This record gives sequence, structure tokens and C-alpha cells, in this order.
Amino acid sequence: MVLTELFSPKKSTFDEFEDPKAFEKEDCLSCRVLGSTALVSLGGYTYYSGMQQLKQQRKVIELSKSKYKYGSRQLGIVSLSATLFGLGIYRMVN
Repeated sequence: MVLTELFSPKKSTFDEFEDPKAFEKEDCLSCRVLGSTALVSLGGYTYYSGMQQLKQQRKVIELSKSKYKYGSRQLGIVSLSATLFGLGIYRMVN
């Protein structure tokens, strides 16, 4: 083996990734629908089950010595579910 063979630039098999426009490909419609439906559904389930569990544990939460009371936990559930729902809508549009 000659030294020039070792240090000569070789053609890479990943040439399309060197092109900056290679990542600007559009998704198919079914991929968008499936992804956005999953995220929107997960947001809805998070809200529904989180609020249901929070209502069941309301007395225990209010009597606990934790600084995170009912309102702050409710805000956490709402913000998490709204974020997932928003990501699902964003996934569908973009």
C-alpha cells in the first residue's frame, strides 16, 4: 500500500448529507397525520388522567407539607398537556 493511497481524499458514501438542503425534505402526509395525532392524543390523555388523579388526591395534597399545592400541580398538568397539544398542531402545520 502506497502512502498516497492512505492520505488521498476518498469519495464518501454519505454525500447527500454534505448538502445543506438534504435535510429540507418534506414529510409525507401520513407521517404528519400520525405524528400530530399521537401528540394531540397524548396531550388530551395527559390532561384527562392528570386532572382525574389530582381530584382523587386533593385532600392528601392540601394536607401535605409540600410547597407544591393543588393549584401549582394543576398548572403543571395544564402546561404539560398544552405543550403536547401545541407540538401536535405544529407537527401538522410545519
